[in-house]
Amino acid sequence: MSEAREAVLEFIAEVCERARPVADDVDLFDAFGIDGDEASDFTDAFFARFEVDATDYRWYFHHGEEGSNPGALFYRPLYRRFGHIPITVATLTEAVRTRRWPIVYPEHSVPRRRWDMVINQVLTVVVLIGLAVLGWMKFAG
Repeated sequence: MSEAREAVLEFIAEVCERARPVADDVDLFDAFGIDGDEASDFTDAFFARFEVDATDYRWYFHHGEEGSNPGALFYRPLYRRFGHIPITVATLTEAVRTRRWPIVYPEHSVPRRRWDMVINQVLTVVVLIGLAVLGWMKFAG
């Protein structure tokens, strides 16, 4: 077993407390139920620990976002616009070995505006205004 692979397996065992042995080609996020903020924390810790250049890393190919997204009923969120690419032990081992993110992503373009998020913001403002009006009617009226 290579030194880089051993280091990756140790990292996985440390970060994923419920870690069990996994094959080199298993999607780690799927295997350990990692998504959203946990996935971001995992990759941030990985990049920092192994000093991997994450300039070319694109999160939306690997995991979803945290929380609910009602706007996704009308517009696909970023992580659902592109095909899923698993993060595996082999991927992480290569990143440790080369000190840079090894995945070359397919040609794609990220929209300038995330309409799912715009809808979420509008809904939040509407709810807050509604609550303010209700509060005002109850206590000022």
